[in-house]
Amino acid sequence: MSAPARRLRICVVSSVGGHLREVLDLVQTFGTAEVRFLVNDAVQVSLPGPVEQIAHAERDARVLWNAVEAAESFSRHRPDVLLSTGAGPIVPLSIVGKLYRAQTIYIETFGSVDKPSLTGTLMEPLADRLYYQWPQLAPHFPRGRYAGPIFVPQPATRPDDGSLFVAVGTSQRGFDRLMRWIDALARQNALPGPVEAQTGITLNYPSIFKNYPQLSSDVLEQKLAAAKVVICHAGAGIVGTCLRLGKRPIVVPRLAHYNEAINDHQLMLANALAQAGQAIVVTDEAQLRPAIASAWSGPPLATSPAKHRLHDAIAADLREIAARRSLSI
Repeated sequence: MSAPARRLRICVVSSVGGHLREVLDLVQTFGTAEVRFLVNDAVQVSLPGPVEQIAHAERDARVLWNAVEAAESFSRHRPDVLLSTGAGPIVPLSIVGKLYRAQTIYIETFGSVDKPSLTGTLMEPLADRLYYQWPQLAPHFPRGRYAGPIFVPQPATRPDDGSLFVAVGTSQRGFDRLMRWIDALARQNALPGPVEAQTGITLNYPSIFKNYPQLSSDVLEQKLAAAKVVICHAGAGIVGTCLRLGKRPIVVPRLAHYNEAINDHQLMLANALAQAGQAIVVTDEAQLRPAIASAWSGPPLATSPAKHRLHDAIAADLREIAARRSLSI
């Protein structure tokens, strides 16, 4: 009797935060494959597989150390596939992966709408399979494929509790500007319901409503699902989760001018979602109160009958790679 085929080995490479939230939405496509995670910081979520933490490089010399860390990990675990939605760690790891015959599937982040990320640009010639989530990116990825977004708007599955929830993600940069705006409205009794906030790193912790610097991914999703109105930064992970939960969020893009982000990339996603009727964009304090009133009384998010075509494409890729290597999945 021949021995059963070993299972496909997938190594998920990700920075934490929004990129990890994106790739976790694809877990259902992995079948029975063995899954490991290589991340560049501590995670706030239970992951469906072992986790290794590598150095957090910020476009600096630590990228070279990431390559050393990758070689050490790959020599022990021999992954067949590297899968990532970004950010930076996948670039050196995909290069090292080629030495171990690992194929790389790269999905450009949901946050890149009409201009590719730096990681996406670097991965275009490196990835064996590359997908982008907005059709406007086609000219930038001649070797890539558009198969729709990871996050498809879905009907809400539970009634809201009449609250507002504010979330700013896991960035190492504070979002004091938004916290000040919310705090001012709360002190004026100008909010239509109770409010809680996930504040991140900030010097302006609200003092008159519940707030949490960070929340586990499960708790964060519960609060997003329960809220009548969500106010958040325009990070791909949080915004995408809102869409999946049937929420049309009020998005306040982080801006480089205030040292809230390294550039103004969040404006790109915020404006695209607003044009699609999937978000309300606020860029000025005076716009926030009317936006909350509009979201509070507005119609529900229009959900899509579209299937998860990107999920299907990833699943097909993994089955193909497994079959070619006589592995199971």
